[in-house]
Order: sequence, then C-alpha cells, then structure tokens
Amino acid sequence: MLSDIITPDLFAAAVRIATPLALAAIGGTICERSGIVNIALEGMMLVGAFAGVVGALATGSAWFGVLCAILAGALLALIHAFASINLRTDQVVSGTAINILALGLTGFFMEVIYGHPGTTDSAPRLMPVFNISGPTEGVLGTIWTWINGVFLSFTPIVYIAIFIAIFGQWALFHTRWGLRLRALGEHPRAADTVGISVVRGRYSAVLMSGALGGLAGANLTLEQVGSFTEDMTNGRGFIALAANIFGRWTPGGSYLASLLFGFADALQIKLQLFRDVIKIPSQFFLMLPYVLTVVVLAGVVGRAVAPAAVGKPYEKG
Repeated sequence: MLSDIITPDLFAAAVRIATPLALAAIGGTICERSGIVNIALEGMMLVGAFAGVVGALATGSAWFGVLCAILAGALLALIHAFASINLRTDQVVSGTAINILALGLTGFFMEVIYGHPGTTDSAPRLMPVFNISGPTEGVLGTIWTWINGVFLSFTPIVYIAIFIAIFGQWALFHTRWGLRLRALGEHPRAADTVGISVVRGRYSAVLMSGALGGLAGANLTLEQVGSFTEDMTNGRGFIALAANIFGRWTPGGSYLASLLFGFADALQIKLQLFRDVIKIPSQFFLMLPYVLTVVVLAGVVGRAVAPAAVGKPYEKG
C-alpha cells in the first residue's frame, strides 16, 4: 500500500499546494523584516483570487487576471501600510480588520458583478509550462514518470514562486536592498540616522507583501481551481504566517516550510482514498495540516527570533 501512497503525484500535489502558501509566506517575510506585522495575508490572497478571476473573465486572458490579482493585493496592502505606518495603529488589529474587509468586499462584488453569491463561472487558466513526452515502459518509464511528475508538470506561477524564493534569499542577505530591509526591522532609528527612509522602506515592503499575496490568490483561482468561491482561501494566509515563522523570516526557509505544510495537505488527500483500509475517520485526515501548524508554532515560536522592531510603530525623533 505504501507504494500506492508514495507516488510522483503526491510530491507534485505537495508542490502545487505549497505554492500559494510560499508566495504569501515570502511576502510576510519581507513585510516583517521591515518591522510591520502582516496578519492580513489571508485577505490579500482572497482579494487577489477574486480580482484574478474578474480580470480573466472580462478579457479572456489569464495573464491579465494575474496582473489584476497582483494589483488588488497591493492595493489592500496600501491600506494596511497607511494604518500601520502613518496612523501607527496596532498592526495586528489593522491586519485582522483587513481580513474581514476582504471577505465582505469579495462577497459584495460577487453580487454586484455576477448577480449571485457563491462561485463564479470558470475562468481562463494558465496551462503547464512543459508538455514533453517520454518513455512509458520499463525502468526508463518509471524514471521519466518521477522526473515529469515532480519537476516538469507545473504551471507558470509554481516556477515563479521557486524563483522568488531563491532570488529573495540571495537578495535579503547579499544586496544593499536586503541590508536596508533588515535594518528597518532590527533598528529603524539607526537606519534613519544613516539616511534610510523608514517610511518609504516600510511602505515598499508592505506593498511587495500584498503583491505576493495577490499572486498567491491568482495561483489558487487561475491555476488550481479555475473559478472563485467565497472564502476559498480557507485559512491559507494564517498557515503562511506559520510558514514564515517556521522558516525563521527568510524566503528560502519560508518556501521549505510551505513545502512541509503542502506535503501534509497532499498526504491527507491521498490517505482519504485508503480510509476504508486504514480504518481512520476522514475528519482526522482533514485536520492534519492544521494540527501540523499548531505543532510547528508550539515548537518553533519560542526558539525563532523575530526582527527586534517588528510590530513597533516608528516615530521620527
């Protein structure tokens, strides 16, 4: 039975499921490295998912939908940035309010644009990047099945997320931009003293976070599902926050942590096919990703060291 569970499809599903989590988690990493807590990732993903479908249905272009999703996520992030940086409100409260706002906005515009709640029509989707045929029999066929399933079966945003994780890891620790971003989250007053604009730097970080959250939403609707359903993010933004913490506020770590959560989710889907054999209630499998989130947070939060100034409003002296 183990060979029926551990298949290329399982690992491919893990990567696909991990992609929106990773994009949002990397966005959270950038935002929190600048000193701003972003609880609003869930709302940014949801608004991005909706805007992506609206743009794709209106124009017939999935890529235009992706652009709409990115802009919608960034626009919602702008509200969070203004509240957190200019008004110096509690960042957790601001993020929570934006999550509620996103849920209400998407439901409202579903009624306004499509005349009904629930689910939209199917939108144009982004297709897999590669379509390469290979051997189907024997040892070579088995090897090709694994290579094709695990590395070559994905849609564009999946590969974009991998690139963002690798490039972001390098940029955060090997460029002037990364040094300044980390300075904003560790000691903003020192950064201000040497001429780094704290306000501009934090605004750009929050907007990047929102754009990545919107891209995560586009992956959900324009690559995975093909339509929008109200509240379809279903807590993914909060799992992304856990991945950010588990990844110790690094893009590469956030991606790897998202893979862990993605694998747990893919495994529970796979195990449900064998529930009659395993004799375990299906509800147990459904709760696996969320139990893993709690376990990870319980085990890591005490050891992971967040940026020193995260969540603290900055007032220029």
